[in-house]
Amino acid sequence: MPSLELFCTIKAEMGRKIIGNTPAGTRIDFPFEGAATGPHWEGERAVSGIDYVTLRSDGNMDLDIHATVGEKRETVAYRGSGVSIVNPDQSAEPRELLTFQTGNEDLAWLNNEIGVAFGRGEAGNLTVEVFLVKP
Repeated sequence: MPSLELFCTIKAEMGRKIIGNTPAGTRIDFPFEGAATGPHWEGERAVSGIDYVTLRSDGNMDLDIHATVGEKRETVAYRGSGVSIVNPDQSAEPRELLTFQTGNEDLAWLNNEIGVAFGRGEAGNLTVEVFLVKP
């Protein structure tokens, strides 16, 4: 049975850019910046990215995330997709599937991993826990 291993916790502030109504739904881009902490490094690492969101007819959101953790040679890029459940109080609960890319030799093992993330977005703040899926 697969298990989950904590990779990092991301805390970020989000912006919002409304693109408008599209054939697939209302498109909103959410740029975000913050910091990640985790057991694979000491201290905090910068996080930045953008979540290209499509607001669906059921009120929930389809997610397409492009982001990086770290800087310079320590950078890990990740891409995610998923769904964010929108609650009656307008908070959101993102659920994501992630893949990683890095040229960092110490973290190169991430290039062969997949992750899942669960979080909460509320009032311009985002907290996400990223887990690696282990066989």
